[in-house]
Amino acid sequence: MSICTRKRDLAYLLFFVTHVPIILLIDTVPLLPTFLQTNLSHNLRAFYITTYHDKFFEDPPTWFTVFIWMELLYHLPLSIWATRGLLKDHPLVPVHLLVFGIQAFITTLTSLVVVWSWTDRSIAEKQQLTMLYAPYLALGGFMALDMVFRLRDKLMPKSKRE
Repeated sequence: MSICTRKRDLAYLLFFVTHVPIILLIDTVPLLPTFLQTNLSHNLRAFYITTYHDKFFEDPPTWFTVFIWMELLYHLPLSIWATRGLLKDHPLVPVHLLVFGIQAFITTLTSLVVVWSWTDRSIAEKQQLTMLYAPYLALGGFMALDMVFRLRDKLMPKSKRE
């Protein structure tokens, strides 16, 4: 079945295609070897920090650095695989996207809870960061639920679910 007829998969595909450059050009720059860091990535990251005043990028706490390592070591390869997997309608897509969705939901929720605990940022700044982070929270939660139902449909015949 074509990706064009699978609307949710098409949305996931568009997410993963855009997620790879964000990972490499903004999120994981401090973790990359210097030969992989570019002026563009440093400029984009500086623009992000200046515009959004995101403390996680200014002076990341250790736990957030762990989240960034997860992004580099898990999100990046998974995003590359998912791009092909979604195009080919690979049977393991629901398993991989379930794990991704849960992980993205939990890490984003954790980050948002901490953002709202900051006392040195205005409500407007917190709202602006929430507008950036919330789509990842929503996508992660929706993707995880979507994959649970897909897996249920594959693993349990309808007669056993009743």
